[in-house]
Amino acid sequence: MARETTCRGCGAPIVFVKSKIGKYIPCDAQLVRYRANPEGKDVVVVEGEGAVRCDLEFEGLPTGMARISHFATCPRAGEFRRKT
Repeated sequence: MARETTCRGCGAPIVFVKSKIGKYIPCDAQLVRYRANPEGKDVVVVEGEGAVRCDLEFEGLPTGMARISHFATCPRAGEFRRKT
């Protein structure tokens, strides 16, 4: 289950979603509909799976609901990225 909090950088509501390997990914709190597509232009974070390439704009039924990584939307994301 995702843990809810607020971003220390921009103050937006976020949740930490657990990936398949057990790491937590900061994501926007709002759920979005997506359709899985290995060739898709978008990426969402699915609870228990992690990043999934997809389409956010499509016709027909969605694959499911997921969240967008907050690193993609936060204006201060660079301050929180880990250096490798």
